[in-house]
Amino acid sequence: MSSRRQFLHAMGVAGSGVLLGRWPAWAGGPEARYITIMGATSCISYVKAVLPEWERTHHGVKVAVTGGGSYAGLHALALAQADIAMADLAPPGSMAVPVRRYLLGRLPIVLAAWPHIGVDRLSWGQAGALLAGDIVNWRQVGGADVPVVTVSRPESSGAREVVQQRVLGTRRFSPDSIIQLSNGAVLRTVMETPGAVGYLEATAPMHRVRILSMGSRSFSPHAWRLWPLYAEPSLYVRVQAPKEVRNLAVFLQGRPKRQDFGIYFEQRPGQADAR
Repeated sequence: MSSRRQFLHAMGVAGSGVLLGRWPAWAGGPEARYITIMGATSCISYVKAVLPEWERTHHGVKVAVTGGGSYAGLHALALAQADIAMADLAPPGSMAVPVRRYLLGRLPIVLAAWPHIGVDRLSWGQAGALLAGDIVNWRQVGGADVPVVTVSRPESSGAREVVQQRVLGTRRFSPDSIIQLSNGAVLRTVMETPGAVGYLEATAPMHRVRILSMGSRSFSPHAWRLWPLYAEPSLYVRVQAPKEVRNLAVFLQGRPKRQDFGIYFEQRPGQADAR
């Protein structure tokens, strides 16, 4: 699915937030002010962990954090249904609203498999063929005689788009893939399903699955700069957003604790950029 189609598909996800009773963007009067943050599930744990520190110095401001995927968050931002979008990818060209980007860092994405598949390393071509369903048994790549079960994320996921672009290329994900809504759900499915393979943002407790090396590279948190498959999670705010919203984005961008949640960064991830 193209970025434009994914963005339009996310309209329903973002719009459902209103129907489910989520706070409207920057609602309330002087006694109750609300900020909504929506988007990539890979950022939720980090954001929720550091929010209390910001809220202690911003009395009367309530912050709601929800997922839905990168595209859903960006669309909610465009419709003013969210104040801050969390996204693993840049806004699509169809998004006309001017926004400012606050880069959080780099989020490695790894290929994870059921622990007993008998393979530790794949070529990039083999990885793409597995996820596309062209390789149907692990013995075809030197592993155990076990059928391949592919696990993926929904089309609103930024991680899925990264894997589509950098691993599959012109091929598409297998239509028989098990679709899971979150990183944790992918982890559980891969861990418990014989022959399963999927992709994980490196925020997960990865010791429970087999992390596959890709080509000549093996993932290590201590050498994250060398791992070639990654997203760049960012916060997006409308250029004309209230000062308190922009203040929160700057705060979230600057907390070193994000590395505890698998988001790696240099000493400073960079200044906010309008786009």
